[in-house]
Amino acid sequence: MRPTTRGVTLVALLAVLGRPSWWILGLAGFLVRGGILIFLVAIVALPSPLALSNVLGPIVTPIYLGRLEPGTALVIGGAIGLAIIWFAAGSWFAAAIEVALVRDARRAASEEGLTVLPERRPARLLITRAMAAHLLALVPLAVAIGIGSVRILNATYAELTNPSDASSIVIRVIARASATVAVIAIVWIVGEIVGGMAVRRVVLGDESAPGAVGRSALDLVRRPGGALLAPVATTAVLVVDLLAVLTVVAIVWGQVRERVVHLLADPVATGLSLATLGAGWCLALLVTGLIDAWRSVAMTLEAERAAVAREARSGPPRDADPDRGPIDDGTIGASTHRHPGDWSAQDRGGSL
Repeated sequence: MRPTTRGVTLVALLAVLGRPSWWILGLAGFLVRGGILIFLVAIVALPSPLALSNVLGPIVTPIYLGRLEPGTALVIGGAIGLAIIWFAAGSWFAAAIEVALVRDARRAASEEGLTVLPERRPARLLITRAMAAHLLALVPLAVAIGIGSVRILNATYAELTNPSDASSIVIRVIARASATVAVIAIVWIVGEIVGGMAVRRVVLGDESAPGAVGRSALDLVRRPGGALLAPVATTAVLVVDLLAVLTVVAIVWGQVRERVVHLLADPVATGLSLATLGAGWCLALLVTGLIDAWRSVAMTLEAERAAVAREARSGPPRDADPDRGPIDDGTIGASTHRHPGDWSAQDRGGSL
């Protein structure tokens, strides 16, 4: 019986639960792609409009009047340079983590008895090509942000000059420009899914970055059920997890700040609050890494399943790889499973 998308998604979860090292990789990839900002929001208080005006006023006012001071130009140029360096380095590092997870997931699938395509030799500039594929898939997001930024800036200006209520400025801006924010979020999610699928085509199929992005976008249209089930389901779980754990962290952090102000009043309670904050923070990071690793592995196993299905439809099954010999059978019919004594799902033989 051929595996299904739901089946490989469940297998991915079981595989991730048994490999804690993948949790660290998943967490690192999530944080370097911007997830660290989400965690900081839970404990960092956003500046008020008055504080922002005090900081940005001396910079924005001369520019608005048509005068650019050398110091201001240096600050702006330095900020842009640091942003570019952080973006490039973070994208490369995240691509390296994703490539490592894809390869490990493929080996795990082979060990678990799932049918996988023959492993190719590592291609040149694999990480760079994977990074390029992911960034190409996010080009529509950049366009959506560029177009929607006008609406968001107008909403921000309106809320700064005439607040609609007493809530946070971020909440008020999102509420006023809710349609624009929703479109940007949808384009972002679709771009991440297409980018993840394209990276797996680059790593598993040695495809070029533009071709992998184009074929992944077509797969999303031709078979939306299989392409969307694993990433959307795992992303939904990740969002629920982040909302829950970060809410708990924010509540505990509020209590810790109050107790630190009156440290001598009850040092034992303050110590317990700090310990609770540390435990909640570590739990949030751990669970986030687990779910993000599950999302990556599920997408990899689904990509392998779809590739095997395409090859089965396009021609007769391969019995051997000319460079590597038999694929399904080991030496003299022995099992290819790496653990001695593993049961062969295809009943191809066993090892003594």
